[in-house]
Amino acid sequence: MFKKDFPIFENNPWLLFLDNAASTQKPQYVIDGVSEFVASSYANIHRGLYSLSEKSEEAYHHSKELVAELINCKASEIIYSYNSTYGINLIAQSLVVSDIITNWDTVLLWIREHHANILPRQILAERKGFNIEFFTITDDYEIDRNDFDQKYTDKVKVVSVSQVSNVTWKIYDVKKIQSKLREDTFFLVDGSQSVPNFPVDVQDIGCDCLVFTGHKMMAYTGIGVVYLKKEWIRKLVPMIRWWGTIEDVSTEGHILATNVDKFEAGTPNIIGAVSLAKAIEYIKSIWWMEKIWEHEQNLVKLCLEGFAKLQDKVEILWPLDSDRVAVFSFILPNNTNFNNIGETFAEQNIAIRCGGHCAYPLHKRFNKSGTCRMSGYIYNDEADIDKFFELVRRIV
Repeated sequence: MFKKDFPIFENNPWLLFLDNAASTQKPQYVIDGVSEFVASSYANIHRGLYSLSEKSEEAYHHSKELVAELINCKASEIIYSYNSTYGINLIAQSLVVSDIITNWDTVLLWIREHHANILPRQILAERKGFNIEFFTITDDYEIDRNDFDQKYTDKVKVVSVSQVSNVTWKIYDVKKIQSKLREDTFFLVDGSQSVPNFPVDVQDIGCDCLVFTGHKMMAYTGIGVVYLKKEWIRKLVPMIRWWGTIEDVSTEGHILATNVDKFEAGTPNIIGAVSLAKAIEYIKSIWWMEKIWEHEQNLVKLCLEGFAKLQDKVEILWPLDSDRVAVFSFILPNNTNFNNIGETFAEQNIAIRCGGHCAYPLHKRFNKSGTCRMSGYIYNDEADIDKFFELVRRIV
């Protein structure tokens, strides 16, 4: 139904793309919209008094307005970064520079987190002397609430978790975590695998910060989003400072901007911002995020039926009877060489991803060296799922 909107499939008619959790393809609407902007309206923004600069400035801020509508916040609470990883690093550094986290404080993470939510904390902790604790996951992939309660002490200043694991693909109720937190605890949610797949409301979640990336929801690479609650915009100061982040500079020092501009050093990715606006417009044209969710749930049903027929030959490591997006991590028990499996799929022009998925602590928790991962999106259909399982049956 939607595949015709994506020229990658016309140009590669043999392609079966099931690596959408890593990055999504771009509809013609986005490609044309960005090309038209570059050809007719592009210029640098901020302080340009000529018409092209003003048009680009309008397009940049319109993009933020669409993002704000998408996740239910104000455009003045949207910071553009380069991706989720950069956004997490930006906020992690700002929390340290702003003395929100100091010596002997603790950052609490879930053991299932992506490395992008772990490594920035570890690097800063080595230099600044704060602690990192991990609360674990139960054998049925739920939060270990006893472990969380024990580790959420008065020393914890930050709790940072993803809404959807990029390995288990379960949708976790992060509101329940937020409900346990003190008001002085900074709560960051990684929405990299949730915002592209179903409606996300930051007011409902109650998070202080949410990050996600454009290229996983049909925009171009190089554009990421940081939602930061208004009071934290005032409290935090960035470590990276340059043009746009300041109000005044002298030989004695400088004065920071007081709005989100202080977090966007240098020339922003204007073209990326336009691509994200076009992607959201495309999503609106197909009846908003609810349509993507509905389509993915149909894919989930087809995949569950396919894996059920192979239950003795393919191991699904993660929960099947819970709310989830259309992604499945699996192991072929008699073939644990993930590179060979990935190459076998590639030889048949099927794109999947194999390995540790930047979530080594979670794999180690379950004594697994890695998994294979197939991930569907809005342009995948029943024929794609049939072809995927046809090859799986041949391999096993």
